[in-house]
Amino acid sequence: MQAISITSGESFAARAQRSEAQRVVLWTVVLVGMLALTVARRWAGGAVMSDGRVFFPYAGVLAFAIPCQLVLLARLRRANRLGTLLPGWVWRAGAVFDLAVAAALMVIASFLSPRGPVPALSAPPLLLLPMVVLLSVMRLRPDFTLQAGLTAAVIHLLLAARAIVVTGAPRETYPVYLAYGGILGLTALAGWFVAREVRGHVREAADEAAAHEVAERQVFGMRRDLTVAREIQLGLLPTRSPDLAGFDIVGMNRPADLTGGDYYDWQALPDGRLAVALADVSGHGIGPALVMAVCRAYARSTAPHTPDPAALVTRLNELLHGDLPGDRFITFVVAVLDEHGGARLVSAGHGPTLLYRAATREVEQFDGDGFPLGISPGEIYGPTNDLSLDEGDVLVMLTDGYFELTRPVDEEPFGVPRLKETLRAAAGADADAAAILRTLDETVLSFGDGSPQSDDMTAIVIKRTIRRAVPANTAVSHIVKEST
Repeated sequence: MQAISITSGESFAARAQRSEAQRVVLWTVVLVGMLALTVARRWAGGAVMSDGRVFFPYAGVLAFAIPCQLVLLARLRRANRLGTLLPGWVWRAGAVFDLAVAAALMVIASFLSPRGPVPALSAPPLLLLPMVVLLSVMRLRPDFTLQAGLTAAVIHLLLAARAIVVTGAPRETYPVYLAYGGILGLTALAGWFVAREVRGHVREAADEAAAHEVAERQVFGMRRDLTVAREIQLGLLPTRSPDLAGFDIVGMNRPADLTGGDYYDWQALPDGRLAVALADVSGHGIGPALVMAVCRAYARSTAPHTPDPAALVTRLNELLHGDLPGDRFITFVVAVLDEHGGARLVSAGHGPTLLYRAATREVEQFDGDGFPLGISPGEIYGPTNDLSLDEGDVLVMLTDGYFELTRPVDEEPFGVPRLKETLRAAAGADADAAAILRTLDETVLSFGDGSPQSDDMTAIVIKRTIRRAVPANTAVSHIVKEST
């Protein structure tokens, strides 16, 4: 069976009911102990318990009360196990019954004790009255404790008054006889205060636990939503490498959170070329992930009608500027590839992009041109970097999560120079695009030595696999930026 939720309306009552079960156990132990002492006093030949007129009613009250407590305990445990609450009259009847047991023993001693009514005022049953008050604190109902204590005081005062009348006690003894009743009254007040404080602490603990449970449910819901968002985001990324003759292309994305602001994509254009894009939205998490989805949608819808990459990026900037909040921007880089080995590269504040030349084993670097998308509405991007890729050349587009990852020893970032050296070593080994990307990724992560990933990490590796085909009587443009 499920336990009662601490956030339900009956949570505090449920806690009080579990406490009541413990109280009944303790009170039953007290009654059993009292019965054992009574039998021991008779067996030892005590003056009071040797009198059958006292012993049998006395033991009878205890023998009757103990099974009643066991029945109540069974009901409480069953209700707690099922997560149900007993009606209020059970609580009130239990409080009255506990006090009635102690009062009955006091009355029996007062009326039937062979030692008379005065010694009976301080007989062992007297100690049961403050015991009732003490244990009533566990009910977490201060009014019950106060009423039980005051009723016990009244009972003792009435028995004291009877003892005074029956024995004709002198006036100077009145304070002694009445003192116990006064102390029981003070016990009632003290018990009420303690019960109120305990109730307050329990309620505070219940409220804190309820708030914690609500927070956990909210966190669980957020994680579930983020997981769904991540699955949707993964669905927006390419599921397989593009089909462009003469090229081996792979990409990967690892967000810093469940969702991220990086994305990569490739899209076949109507003229047979391939647009390969990579973007990095500022920040990471669900907000940048939403911006990423918008950016991807704009890029995919615009690219088929805007074959020039510079014009494409300019149009994207116009579309995104009105949509992005003031604290968001997107760095963006796109390379439009053709099967002859041409690559037209343009960047909106995104860099570096690295190009490994197989013939010279040198790595060229292209930094970001112009502002990131969404900052300046009138920004004109271009001109493009028109590249010619020969067999074995490797173009790497990646986000700053790679070169900004730091190692925990000295907080030194991996840096662009290390990226270049890693690319030179990986690409020079005649590896395919997937192996080159894997080497880059593993080298950076190894450098980080388990340090937490603070930014999204996304990369694309484009490798030219066959020698560039040059049409007859056509000069090939080979315009690149100087390597740094």
